[in-house]
Amino acid sequence: MKFGDAGSSWSKLFTAGDDSVKIVPTRELVAGDFRFDWGTGHTARNRSERFENDLIALSSGALALVDDDDFTVLDLGSRDAKLVAFAGRRPVKLDWSVGCASATGATLEMLGKFYDIDWEAIEVEDKWTPVTCGTYAIERIMDQVSAGESATRAIGRFVHGLARNCFDFTGKPDKLYLSGGFTLNRPFVEVLRRYTEVVLMGRTVPLSGLWSLAREENPEIGEIPKALLNW
Repeated sequence: MKFGDAGSSWSKLFTAGDDSVKIVPTRELVAGDFRFDWGTGHTARNRSERFENDLIALSSGALALVDDDDFTVLDLGSRDAKLVAFAGRRPVKLDWSVGCASATGATLEMLGKFYDIDWEAIEVEDKWTPVTCGTYAIERIMDQVSAGESATRAIGRFVHGLARNCFDFTGKPDKLYLSGGFTLNRPFVEVLRRYTEVVLMGRTVPLSGLWSLAREENPEIGEIPKALLNW
């Protein structure tokens, strides 16, 4: 049985019985002949026998992995931010921010490549760049660098602004479960922890959600595999 979470930039693939999740650029997925028994993410829609909405897969995975009664999960990746919040283990908010690239990893990925950034060298200051649009943020950072400021410092302020926006977007919870590629971005996680307690869940929560949904139909597939429990 094959499972796929096909995002805009990266796709996470898992086959039952494997020891690990395969992560490939989505452009390879599009160019190849990948098919899934269970899929999520807009690129998986026409490649899956069973397709689930991104928020449904994220919610299913969150409920399977988190024991709290009341909790909030933010999935932040390349293209968008997805939010699921629960009270008494019942969903009270499902939200999706796709209107502007400022709330996604694509902007940072482009900036990082352009300026050859070592993300471990980024130091996040108390000041931040207001993040209202990724395009304007890129323009502002380039202007700052052209004026003599270091790229790492300018991008650090942008990362801080992104973290503040995410905190506001999630409703300023006391504790936030973070899913997606940004769990690997040290400066982002560091500054987000200035505002709330952050629990890192890794990049496989939607895959865990797909597994849980598949198990509801076929209990014989068993518990979520260890390969998907990477947090």
